[in-house]
Amino acid sequence: MKIICVGGASSHCGKTSTAAMLLKALPGWAAIKVTPSRHDEVCPLGEHCGACQPPEGPYEVITDKSLLAEPGTDTERLMAAGASGVAWVRALPQFLPEALESALAGLSTAQGVVIESTTAIPLLGGFNILVVKGSETRLKESAGKLAGFIDVLAINVAASELQQLSAMDSTAAILQARQTTTICAVLPPEHPKNRDFIQICREAVA
Repeated sequence: MKIICVGGASSHCGKTSTAAMLLKALPGWAAIKVTPSRHDEVCPLGEHCGACQPPEGPYEVITDKSLLAEPGTDTERLMAAGASGVAWVRALPQFLPEALESALAGLSTAQGVVIESTTAIPLLGGFNILVVKGSETRLKESAGKLAGFIDVLAINVAASELQQLSAMDSTAAILQARQTTTICAVLPPEHPKNRDFIQICREAVA
């Protein structure tokens, strides 16, 4: 199965928007949203939605459309972007490979799958994208472990910003990213700011 993994260098970098943009550009593709669960039940973002609390078992693969379509959720955005199917994976870290295998099996009829997850990138042999917000140079812990796994470092800029890559040269080198480009994830895939990125992705999974 064709797989594109979309990870983020930090929180609120545009990871979900980038995944949604790819789904709009790749008809027939499905999506998986991964939420790593934590034994300590302490959200790294300080939020209280309960998403990263441990599942009842080692992992859960949620496909109930009424839950996935809850307004304001990442899964709702992936569905709205045209995903042919969506699964939400909640897993303890050591069970993530098994959880991903189960979720992918459930979406086996799709043309391919966009997986929104930073932690899944080293686990699958897909085409790997790391989204970085503007000129941000700090990496969260999980992103800092991805040296050699990143195919495209996608610098997510505001629609009004110029396409400047120099600020990210050091991050690209640290991660050994094979390519670096800019995107504006809030704009459609056919917008000039996103055309190069979309073309790179289409060629990679052709």
